[in-house]
Amino acid sequence: MKSIVIYYSKTGNTAKIATAIAEGIGAKLREVEELIDLKEFNLICIGTPVYSFAPAKKIKNFLKKLPSLKGKKVAGFCTFHWIGAKFTINYIRKIVEKKGAQFIGEFSCKGESKIIGNLGPKIWLKGRPNKNDLWRAKEFGEKLKLSVSDTDSR
Repeated sequence: MKSIVIYYSKTGNTAKIATAIAEGIGAKLREVEELIDLKEFNLICIGTPVYSFAPAKKIKNFLKKLPSLKGKKVAGFCTFHWIGAKFTINYIRKIVEKKGAQFIGEFSCKGESKIIGNLGPKIWLKGRPNKNDLWRAKEFGEKLKLSVSDTDSR
């Protein structure tokens, strides 16, 4: 099975989770800005931070430009501050299923965020994703790898 984890990360939260998932699967890891032909991959994982209940703009653009994904298995993941993870994953799911992929899993976790307000910057969820989050992400990757049958590994 050839697999890849594609992600966008502005603050590093999603990059940490992407790395752990890729390690669990044994997958290639690429930032969304890197052009790559997905034809050779059986399993594609797509990750993003949550912005206004949706994927980051770079991931939205990537999803829109995807060719047919018929015969591919896809999973989605995201990092978020407070809410919006379900909406974001469903956004990814809907698009990849329209393109013919089988959506096989989702993962989300909270990530550290900074908001600048009247009294200066405020940091929430300091230290997230933490060791437990990274362990759960790696475990998610391992489960994805197991869920893809040996017949898909050609």
